[in-house]
Amino acid sequence: MWSTSAWQFFPKSSISSHIAVSAAHGIVHDKWPFRLDIDTEYQDWILVAVCTLVSCIWCLPCICGRLNYRASRSFSSFVYTRLHVYFCVATYLNVFILVFTIGVLPDWTVNQFCVYFVGFVDWVLIHTAKLITSLSILFAFYVVFRFRNKIAIATGLEHITLIRFNWRDLFGLRSRQRPIEVFIWKVEGLQSASSKFTKPNDLFVECHMGYNEPMRTRVHNNAGSEAVIRESFQLNIDENSPDTLMTLLAKDQSLLTNSEIARLTLSTRELCGIEDQTGKRRSTFSYDEDSFLELSLNPSGKIWIAVAPVDEAAEEERSLLLQEDSLLPC
Repeated sequence: MWSTSAWQFFPKSSISSHIAVSAAHGIVHDKWPFRLDIDTEYQDWILVAVCTLVSCIWCLPCICGRLNYRASRSFSSFVYTRLHVYFCVATYLNVFILVFTIGVLPDWTVNQFCVYFVGFVDWVLIHTAKLITSLSILFAFYVVFRFRNKIAIATGLEHITLIRFNWRDLFGLRSRQRPIEVFIWKVEGLQSASSKFTKPNDLFVECHMGYNEPMRTRVHNNAGSEAVIRESFQLNIDENSPDTLMTLLAKDQSLLTNSEIARLTLSTRELCGIEDQTGKRRSTFSYDEDSFLELSLNPSGKIWIAVAPVDEAAEEERSLLLQEDSLLPC
């Protein structure tokens, strides 16, 4: 508290202004009915709360329709048959609440509120357009990811690995990869390629599987509907991914491009089953029907294949011998 002797050091004008400022803080009745003489920040928050309130009054039928309380259901059933009356009354009530609130806030006027409201609506519309664009892009990515297999089938790229990445590589987990050798004896019953009218098919077989590079046999010129391939190629299979597919394509070589005639799709699980039948249980191997398994091609034709495990130790010894032979002088 200031003593009487202390006030004598201040001029009278400053004392009167100090008293006026302290008296003008809070609810002031200098204008009917009253004014809220508070900081501008608090006035802004009061106006935001009132705008939220009038929005809730407008949406009250929808809000009550979602609630399971007895009073809300009764109100909804009463209002839904008189919506035109409700919205007329709610509109007048909301206008009165807004005008009254703006009137008791000294730093706000109706014109200022309209300018800020239009600016807010403009900001919402601009950012809504950006949000819709972003959501559309995310939705497009989701559709592509969700139906990636069907899209790949429709474009004819389901057998091609575009990105060689596995989540196990991200965490440094070791995969159970091992090599196998796929033997192809012959193909029969193939239809003519759509691009060939007067010339027989020039057949070759192409293989795609997971991370392995595409492999092809040599081209058998003028083979027609059947050819004796008698070739093999080695693949790495991952037994932790039994659903990885191997695709064998019987193709025809044309002047500019290669056309697919038939195909065979096998999973890693099925390859291991063929390996048990044709590779692990047989001590001898020869190109005959006893050593191969006959499989049907799509849409027509047959192919004879066999799968055998690869002895990596023997392969290393063979590579060392070849390296020594290459060092010998001619």
